[in-house]
Amino acid sequence: MKEFPPFHLDTVNQCLWRGRDRTDQERVLLTPRAYALLRYLVEHPGRLLTHDELLDALWPNTHVQPEVLKSHIFEVRTALGDASKKPLFIETLPRRGYRFIAPVSDGAAPGLSVASATGRLVGRDRPLAALREALQRAVKDEPQIVFVTGEPGIGKTALVDEFLRQAALDIPDLRIGRGQCIEAYGSKEAYYPMLEALGQLCRGSDGHAIVDTLAVQAPTWLVQFPALLTREHRETLHRELLGATRERMLREIGEALEAIASQTPLLLVFEDLQWVDHSTADLISVLARRRMPAPLMLIATYRPTDVVLPDHPLKALTPDLSLRRLCREVALEPLGEEDVVEYLATESSQALLPDGLARLLYRHSEGNPLFLVAVLDHMTERGFISRDRERWRLTGALEEIDLAVPENLRLVIDAQIERLTSEEQRALEVASVTAGPSGSVIARAAASELDPDVFEELCDRLARRNHIVRSAGSLDLPDGTTSPSYDFVHALYREVVYRRMPAGRRARLHRHIGEWGESLYGSQPHEAAPWLAYQFESAADWARAIVYLRLAAETAGRRHAPREATAILQHALDLSTKLPELERATTETGILEQLAAMYVVSFDTRAVDTYEALAARAASCGFIDVEVKALIDMVYPLSWTDAERSLHVVDRALRLSAQQSNPLQRARTRASCLVRRVWVGGWNPRDAEDCRQALGEIRRSGDRLVVASHLIEFNFIRWISSEYRAARQDAVESLAILADARVETPYLSLAHWLSHFTLPWSLLFLGEWGQALRTLTAELTLADKNGERHRAQTLLLYRAWIHLHAMDFPAVLEACGSVLPSFDDPARAPWRRWCLALAGSAEAASGRYEAAEQHLLAARGEMDRLPVIHDWYSRMILQGALSELWLAKRDLAQARLEAERFLELTRATAERTWQALAWDTNARVATAERDLNRAQNCIDHALSTMEGFEVPLAAWRVHDTAAELYAGLGNNAAAEPHRALSRATILTLADSLPHDEPLRARFLSAPAVRRIVDP
Repeated sequence: MKEFPPFHLDTVNQCLWRGRDRTDQERVLLTPRAYALLRYLVEHPGRLLTHDELLDALWPNTHVQPEVLKSHIFEVRTALGDASKKPLFIETLPRRGYRFIAPVSDGAAPGLSVASATGRLVGRDRPLAALREALQRAVKDEPQIVFVTGEPGIGKTALVDEFLRQAALDIPDLRIGRGQCIEAYGSKEAYYPMLEALGQLCRGSDGHAIVDTLAVQAPTWLVQFPALLTREHRETLHRELLGATRERMLREIGEALEAIASQTPLLLVFEDLQWVDHSTADLISVLARRRMPAPLMLIATYRPTDVVLPDHPLKALTPDLSLRRLCREVALEPLGEEDVVEYLATESSQALLPDGLARLLYRHSEGNPLFLVAVLDHMTERGFISRDRERWRLTGALEEIDLAVPENLRLVIDAQIERLTSEEQRALEVASVTAGPSGSVIARAAASELDPDVFEELCDRLARRNHIVRSAGSLDLPDGTTSPSYDFVHALYREVVYRRMPAGRRARLHRHIGEWGESLYGSQPHEAAPWLAYQFESAADWARAIVYLRLAAETAGRRHAPREATAILQHALDLSTKLPELERATTETGILEQLAAMYVVSFDTRAVDTYEALAARAASCGFIDVEVKALIDMVYPLSWTDAERSLHVVDRALRLSAQQSNPLQRARTRASCLVRRVWVGGWNPRDAEDCRQALGEIRRSGDRLVVASHLIEFNFIRWISSEYRAARQDAVESLAILADARVETPYLSLAHWLSHFTLPWSLLFLGEWGQALRTLTAELTLADKNGERHRAQTLLLYRAWIHLHAMDFPAVLEACGSVLPSFDDPARAPWRRWCLALAGSAEAASGRYEAAEQHLLAARGEMDRLPVIHDWYSRMILQGALSELWLAKRDLAQARLEAERFLELTRATAERTWQALAWDTNARVATAERDLNRAQNCIDHALSTMEGFEVPLAAWRVHDTAAELYAGLGNNAAAEPHRALSRATILTLADSLPHDEPLRARFLSAPAVRRIVDP
C-alpha cells in the first residue's frame, strides 16, 4: 500500500482509493494502463522519469508513439484531481518526462470490513446486505445470479459501485468483470456485455491467465478478440472452430467462467439489461441452470418497466429463474424522508437542517436519488440554498423554492443545461451523439465539430464539477492513440441533451462522427460496425448504415447468434427501401442472399421464401447471375419438404442459364443444377454425364476453390455410381482445399457440409467399417462439442447404417429410437423417412415382424404422399427391407412382388451394390418358390453386376447365395469358390474393425455370417 494523501494506491488489489478515513474510502476507477503508469510514478517519486523509460516500462517490446503517454497522464491527473499548471502530484518537465512530486509513504493494507453505507449512498443497507450475503454464498461455491431492479435514477449503479468497492476490500483476490448493454446499438450486438467484461479481464494484470483459460475452455470466445490471438492460436482455432454453434458458445463460456472462478472468485456485472440481446439472456439462463460448484456471482441490473414487451428477452427468463429459485431479485425502492435527512447530513457535518428542506426535497424527488441530487444542484445553482462544511443554509423562503423547482427530472436536467455556457452546451451535444463502442464518449471523435483539446477541457471541466458527465478513464483507439473518455452521469442526461438539439444538427453531428469512425476503424470495421451503423442511420445515410449493419450481421453469425443476425438483416432490409431504386435493388439482393443463408444454417424454412424474394428482386432488375444463384440455393431447403417443387426450380435455373454471358458461370450453373436434380429426383445418366462435362469446363478455369466446391457436390454422383473410392479421395482433397482457403464461415458452406456425408458413406460401402466408425466418432465428438443437434442426429443414423450392415440390430434400434422423436419438424422429413427404413430393417431382421411392417409402411406412406430429397434412394433401403420381411414371414407371393419392385428401383440407378443385392433377393425368393431357373438367372445377373466394382456389402451375400444355390443343385465344385469368396469378403469386413471393437464380434457371431465363416 502506497499513501500520498488523500489517496492510497493498493498494489495488492491494483486499485486507487480516495479518503483519509479507512472506513469511508471511495474507489477511483482507472484503466489498467493508467493504473500501471501511476504505480510506476509512485514507486519512483521525486525523480525525472523520461518518456523513453516510461514507454519501455509500460510497453516493453512494443512500438508505441510517445503521444500515448499524454493521454494516460491526462487520465491519471483527472483521477487525482490534479492540474498540469499547478500540480500537486505529477509535474511535467517539457520534452523530457514527468516527476511524481507528492510525498509517498508505505501504509497498511485496508481492513477487510467496511461500513454498510459510505459517502452519499444512503438508505441501501438492506440491498447491500443482500448482495454481501449472495457473495458469501458464491465464495462457498454456490454460484449466484442476482438481478438489481428499479426505476431510472433509483441508484442501481450506485449500489453496485458501492458493493464492488466493499467486495474488493473484503476479498483481495476477487476478479471483477463489468459489461453494459448500450441503448441504440448494444441490443443488436450478440453477447455485448459478456464480451466487454471478458475484455476487461483479459486486459487485467493477470490477463494472460484468462487468455490461456479461454484458449483451452472457450476457443469460440477467444476468437472474438483477434488482438489477443497468437499465430499458434489462429492456426489451432481455424481447425477447432469448424461447425461451431450457439450451443457450443454457451456451453464453453459456462465452463470457462467456472474454470476462471476456480482459480480465484469471479464477480461479473451486466448493467442495463433493459437493452439486452437475446444471446446474452440465453447466457444468463445457462449460467443459472448449470449449478456447478464455483465461486461465481453475476449481478445484472435493469428497469422492470422497460421489459414488459412480450418479445423482450427478459420477459420470460426472470420469472422462470425466480420460480425455480435459480436467481434472486434485489428491488430498489424509493428513499424515505428519513433517508433524505441522512443524505443531507452526510453532505454537511451540521446535524440541524433548515426546517422543511428535507420534506421539500422528498416531495419533489419522490425518493428518487438521481432526482434528489438534480434538485439539490438546481436549487444551489439558482442560489436558493448554499452549503459549507458546517451546514446547509436557505437564502429564501421555502415557498419560493417550492415554486421554482421543476416537477420532473427531465425538466430539472433541462434547466441545468440552460444555465451552462454555449460552449459547454455544444460540447454536451457532441458528447450525446459520440457514444462509442464502449458506451463512453470518445473525446477525439469531436475533432470534426470542436477542437479536440477544447472538447476535452470542456468535458473535464464538467466532470470535475461532477456535472452531467464524469470521467470514464481512457480508450485505446485502433490508430495507436489513446483518448480520454467520459460518461453521462445517467442515461437520462444524455437523452435530454440529445432531444434538445434540432433534428438537422443531430443528423450533421452523427454524419461527422460516423465519418471519423470510418477512418479510425477502416482496417477493422467489424469492431465498430453496430456503432457506425447507428451513427449513419441517425444521419439518414442509409447506404452506409446498411453496409455496417451487414458487417454486424456477419459478426453475429461468427458468434453463432442467428436470431440477432437475422434481426439485423431484416432491419437493413427495411432501411434499403429508403434508397434510390437502382442502389436499392443491388443492396436488397445482397441482404436477401445473406439472410437466406442464415436461415439455411438454422434449418429455418423461411429460407425458401427469402430465396424466392431474392430471385424475384433480381429478375425485376435484370440481375441474371443473382437470380440463377438464388434459384440454385433455394433447391436444398425447398427439397426438405417438397421434391416436386424443387425440381421445377432446378428447371427454371437451367432455362435462365442460357442468358448468362459468362461461359464459366453457365458451366457452374449446369453443374449445380444437374447434381441437385439427381439429389432430389433420382438417377439420370444424361444429367450425370452432362454434369461431368460441366465439371471439366470448371476445372479449366484454374480456380481451385471453385473446383473444390463443385467437386464435392459431384462426388454424390460418383458415389451413387459406385465409384466409392474415387468419391472418397476427391472429398478428402477438396475438403483440404476449402480448409486451406480459410472460408470465413464454413458452417454456411453447403460444399463443406456435403463433404462430411460423402466420406462415411464411401467408407461404409467400401467395407472400411473401422475407418468409417472412427470418422463418425470424430464428427460426432465435434458435433456434440459444437452443440450441432441436427448434425449429431444425422451422424447417429450414419453409424446405425453401419451397424445394420454389420448385423448389430439392437444398436440400430437404439439409435433410431433416440433420434426419431426429433424428426417431427417438417424440415427433417428426409431424415425421418430414412430412420423409419433403418428401424424397419432392423426389426424385420430381429423377427419382430409387426413392428417392422409398421415402420416400413409408415415410411412408404410418407414418401407416396409428398416426396422429398433422397426419397428415391431411401426407397431402395425400404424395398429391400420389405422383401426380407415377407420372405421371412414365408409370404412368397408378397415377397416376390416387393423383390421385383426392389429390382426395378435399383436398375433405374447406377448403384451396383443395391442392384446386386436386389438380384440376390430375387434369387432367394425364387429359390424359396423352387423356381431354380429363375434363381440361377438372378444370381448370374447379380454376379455380372458386381464385376469391376468394389461392392463388398453385396459381394459376401451374393457369393453366399450362389454357393447355396449350386450346392442345392448338387454342383459342389461350382459352389466352393463362391463360398470361399463370401468367407474372404466377410473376414475383410471384420478385419477392418479393431479386434477389441464389439461390433466385430457381433458381426462374426451373427447366424448368417457364422454359418459361412465357421460352417
